Amino acid sequence: MTSVLALLAGLYAAQAAGPNGFYDMCAVTAAECQPVAATRSLGFDEIDRINRAVNGEIRPVVEPEGKDVWLLAPSEGDCDDYVMTKRHRLIAAGLGSDEARVAVGVAKGQLHAVLVVRLGPEFYVLDNLTDEMLPVERSDVHILTVQSPANPRDWLKAPGRRWRRGGREALFLAQALAYNRLRFRPRETGNGPSLRPCRPR
Repeated sequence: MTSVLALLAGLYAAQAAGPNGFYDMCAVTAAECQPVAATRSLGFDEIDRINRAVNGEIRPVVEPEGKDVWLLAPSEGDCDDYVMTKRHRLIAAGLGSDEARVAVGVAKGQLHAVLVVRLGPEFYVLDNLTDEMLPVERSDVHILTVQSPANPRDWLKAPGRRWRRGGREALFLAQALAYNRLRFRPRETGNGPSLRPCRPR
């Protein structure tokens, strides 16, 4: 089992801070940040239809410098807006919050938010950059943090991760810092990164 799959399965995880924009959204729309029990099972095809619909409905834009606003169903937005809209619709359709979790990772040197959906024993990535639902191990996104299955306000990362000089993970972090100006600021729930820019489609 890879470290990412172990993280998603909750077998190998430590507490982490979520993105600042996520916590700001929770302060305004608390219902989107509460645990929700599943009401029915959704099949691959139904999840795929919702994923493709949201990808087609939101026009991709990059937020201006200094902004990290997470919205539901805007006419235009960046990756976190796609993610929260997909999550909202999937939960409304019957998934539990533990089955549809926001994850933040690095793709092509930039921080990027995606939705990770659990279907049975498999985890799939729903990404605004592609309409194809991919198993997490085939996705281009290198996941760093993900919502806890127990509480969407809590975030997890693989514990004890060291960013070794010259290593692949060190390169990912260096690229994220360079391309996104990763910022930290104090919050009640801890320090978290601001996602800017999410990768445009």
